Amino acid sequence: MKKLLMLLLAAWMFAHPGAFALETAQPSPPPAERSILDPDGLLALVNRKNRISKTYVPDPLVLPRVATRKASLQENIYLRPEAARALEAMFEAAFLEKSYTLYAASGYRSFGIQQILFNAKVEEVGSREKAQLRVAPAGSSEHQLGLVMDIQAPSHTGLSLAFGQTDEGKWAGENAHRFGFILRYKAPWRELTGVSDEPWHFRYVGIAHASAMQALDIPLETYVEYAKQIPEYVLRGASHVLLTGLVGDLMAGRPPQHLRLLTEASKEEHEAALRAATAPYLEAGQTYEQALWYAYPTPRPTAPPWTDQDEEVQLPAQSGGG
Repeated sequence: MKKLLMLLLAAWMFAHPGAFALETAQPSPPPAERSILDPDGLLALVNRKNRISKTYVPDPLVLPRVATRKASLQENIYLRPEAARALEAMFEAAFLEKSYTLYAASGYRSFGIQQILFNAKVEEVGSREKAQLRVAPAGSSEHQLGLVMDIQAPSHTGLSLAFGQTDEGKWAGENAHRFGFILRYKAPWRELTGVSDEPWHFRYVGIAHASAMQALDIPLETYVEYAKQIPEYVLRGASHVLLTGLVGDLMAGRPPQHLRLLTEASKEEHEAALRAATAPYLEAGQTYEQALWYAYPTPRPTAPPWTDQDEEVQLPAQSGGG
């Protein structure tokens, strides 16, 4: 009987070969490329209307090699690697070009720390409305992105409007874009940003975008509004010249001549499309390569080591003293 059951089972399995087959694991699709406008992107917009999750923590965070007013503040100045490198270059340039010393005061802040700071400000000024003009509520602070540094100087070690009147503060405001930072909050932008003038608050967005915003004199809120109409590969690889031109035309209500070309270009055509779209915006004598190298500087190649190719000549021995 047992043999008969085994034979019947074998026959049934032969007739239904897939009955006990394990499901073949399907390869998962490759993850979609994150947008530069996402929380991990350089153009992430964080404010009262665009809040960030309390669980968000940028990874990794590194300690930039820059000075602080006192050693204990070093624990407060962690940044994302690209922002840290740019801050080092900016502080070095301030010293080499003008002999100015800049201090890093406050970089990455967690959601919890920001909540503590905001609650303290509410107690100090008496209302949430007044507090929000000086301290962002938790979840609406750019510091949580790890892309912001508050800056001080020996001539003014506080975080106040007076920093903007110092030589160091003026230099930082005028030159930060060269290193990828923007002066995030200005008095004329208060209605858009919801924050009063903060001449000490610098946000990293990359040289191309920082230089475009500097040229257009607009806050991040306005820039991002128009950047959403521009293809992702352009936002990641265009020079400041092209970005300034595209956003400027969109702001003026002029559909950019080459925006459709950029949008419809295949991946293989991206480089050619970027070059063609940049050409109308270049200044006289400026090349596409010059604009691109400024926006995305890389170490220049060094010359190979020099080798003396001359043959050695042995002088005849001289006799006698002298």
